[in-house]
Amino acid sequence: MMAHRQSSTATIVLVLLTVYALWGSSFAAIKIAMEAMPPFALLAIRWIVAGALLYAWSSWREARSGEHLEWRHWRSAFFIGGAVIVGGIGGVAFAEQSLPSGTAALLVSTSPAWALLISYGVWRERIAWPTAIGLVIGLGGLALLVHPTHADHFSPIGVTVGVAAAISWAVGSVYTPRVALPRSPALSASMQMLAAGVILLAAALTTGEIRRVHWTWDAGLALVYLTMFSSLIGFIAYTWLLSELPITISSTVAYVAPVVAVFVGWQMLHERVTPSTLLATGIVLLGVALMMVTRTRSRPQRSGNAAPSLPPLQSVTEMDALYCDCP
Repeated sequence: MMAHRQSSTATIVLVLLTVYALWGSSFAAIKIAMEAMPPFALLAIRWIVAGALLYAWSSWREARSGEHLEWRHWRSAFFIGGAVIVGGIGGVAFAEQSLPSGTAALLVSTSPAWALLISYGVWRERIAWPTAIGLVIGLGGLALLVHPTHADHFSPIGVTVGVAAAISWAVGSVYTPRVALPRSPALSASMQMLAAGVILLAAALTTGEIRRVHWTWDAGLALVYLTMFSSLIGFIAYTWLLSELPITISSTVAYVAPVVAVFVGWQMLHERVTPSTLLATGIVLLGVALMMVTRTRSRPQRSGNAAPSLPPLQSVTEMDALYCDCP
């Protein structure tokens, strides 16, 4: 019995570390892939392929569930996928054109702060004092991170787009429990991937990005990594973790992944890490940890037509207290 328990614990730790590595290194992989592919074209390929594979698998798996997809499900998928994947991840990719990947990761890690502000401003949802303290700390760390006199490689456009991406990500996180999505988290996620991929492909065609794509081995490998490992394997691994661990442990990836992103960017991309960056990183992640662990606000009730709030990852990259992000 003891040996089985130790083996099970070792497996859980290995999977948790794998998710940390996969999602934390995704920011550097995006930057590498963009050396040959513009951001919209890159993400369109990634999410259409990943979404199609996950949709085929989840549709086969849920064939006997009796749930039928309706237009309202696709409408919700386009809204949430547009906010989280197109606005959030697309914004991060665009920001990485002028910012270090670690900085972009830290900017988007402030999504819980914006989600709290949106929930309070729109629905007047209560914010507990420890959560409010985390909110102030996190935004203070953000201010230090992007201050021109302290930030390395400061780019007004990159910072603006990065913050906008975090806000868009937060909008999707806040509204996910309030819209009609399939009950299966995997099917819901695949629909959001496909919907976002269609939007991104339209943007790539409109802006002429498709004509600027040129293939290199490094970019191709980065794209495969993002599609197969970060999106698919990372999603499946995190879903499994949620069935094995308390959410407070599983959701630590939300503030471990940015640390991994800073380290990977420093090691692989030779991005400079200054003492101010390290200080801002610690402050931002402390605030995020307080917001996610101590948050006590009541979750909204879904209508009878909406998917239940219990299954994790209704949004692929949810930053809410019960969800986590996949860059």
